[in-house]
Amino acid sequence: MNQLTITYLLMGINILVFFVTQNQPQVVQRMMLINGRVRFNKEYDRLFLAGFAHGGIGHLIFNMLTLYYFGPALEEAIGKTLFLLLFLGSIVGGNLYCMLMRKEDNHYAALGASGGVLGLIFAFILAAPDAKLYLFFVPIGIPGWIFGILFSISSIIFTQLPRGEEARISHEGHLGGALVGGLFMLGIMGVSFLNNQQLYFVIGGLAPIVLFALIKLLAPQFIYRHRR
Repeated sequence: MNQLTITYLLMGINILVFFVTQNQPQVVQRMMLINGRVRFNKEYDRLFLAGFAHGGIGHLIFNMLTLYYFGPALEEAIGKTLFLLLFLGSIVGGNLYCMLMRKEDNHYAALGASGGVLGLIFAFILAAPDAKLYLFFVPIGIPGWIFGILFSISSIIFTQLPRGEEARISHEGHLGGALVGGLFMLGIMGVSFLNNQQLYFVIGGLAPIVLFALIKLLAPQFIYRHRR
């Protein structure tokens, strides 16, 4: 019998929380990342709890399938402890990135394991940059390092487009989780051991996320213009 892995444990917790809270919206509301509640009420546990709450079955399935595909290989490669730190750190990091980028919006809210999942994907890309990644319903594989660059750039662009109430994707959470996951794996591997594809990914996939945050800090008038 295979030993229970952290990947399957995390999947089980997420699925259990989802079904237990189906008829308890007040619990989901308490777990959700809400900018003002963290800043002014000091409800810092939301930075962690939000990663285990989902807004719908589709959201849950997407995150759990991605966790299932990328989790076991990473867990075997870096060990259970580092893998758990990677996932949880990406959730918290993704939420902190959201709060930084949307700090003027006290009502900004987000939930889901997407930050943790993106952290795993970016860590996987750094470890295996030539591995082919597939988008849902698209049968053509994309080398991981190219996928990561395209994902970062497109996510940044999406944050700047006018969005209606139906668009509830937290691109900032994805970017923050991806950044933490990539930096976490970079710390494990070391910069001096990177090949060309890995360097391209760091420059084109991770650096733009850092630059986006720096623009927010130093020249905020140039971003989120559609929200004014």
